[in-house]
Amino acid sequence: MTKLAIAIACVLAMARPAAAQQADILGQWEITVTMAQQAPMTPAPLVLKKEGDKIVGTLTRTQGDLAVEATVKDRAVIISFTAPTQNGPLAVALTGTAAGDAGRPATSMSGTLDLGARGQGQWTASRPAASSSPAPSATLDVSGPWAFAVETPMGSGTPTMTFKQDGEKLTGQYVGQLGEAPLAGTIKGTAIEFTIGLTLEGNAVQIRYAGTVEKDSMKGAVKFGDIAEGSFTAKKKS
Repeated sequence: MTKLAIAIACVLAMARPAAAQQADILGQWEITVTMAQQAPMTPAPLVLKKEGDKIVGTLTRTQGDLAVEATVKDRAVIISFTAPTQNGPLAVALTGTAAGDAGRPATSMSGTLDLGARGQGQWTASRPAASSSPAPSATLDVSGPWAFAVETPMGSGTPTMTFKQDGEKLTGQYVGQLGEAPLAGTIKGTAIEFTIGLTLEGNAVQIRYAGTVEKDSMKGAVKFGDIAEGSFTAKKKS
């Protein structure tokens, strides 16, 4: 090999870029969407997992869970799902990038979403507190009384929920400003959701809570039928 060939080979070897580190986006997330000229929406729990060669998951909303699919190349992320609307299904794609140290689960994601005539917005995703890696498969035990703090545009409340847990199934009792009523729901990993049926001024109203649990605390979104929406935090009573 000539000296020139050796020199060219050395230059090419030095110029060859290192292989990019693939971002790890699996596990628990909380996504916040901000549409143009609007206040940020209540954070929504998102769980991503590997299923064969695909990344799939569930986005938990007050209106119901949505199945999502995601792709990641290096640190470029696309999360897509179809949301039901009054005008028919709406395809939504969130594009952005993942951030974090190489070789470790991504710590945050952010980017943009475009809903065409419905507007544009920004989205961010962060790991729930004390969770920077995929959630363990074991289910948490939330049995017992919990003190809730609920905030809505119509006012606030401090009900008590007493849960009875059987595997992933939840039953229990609501006691608060709206009276007393049984509750029922599920807990899957750290994702919790349950409903309460009440009668307000002669009208049946279904209250739906959906959020995430971390040992002795939980937080998420609450919807009072078609009347109001809000957020909640809760602490387990000792």
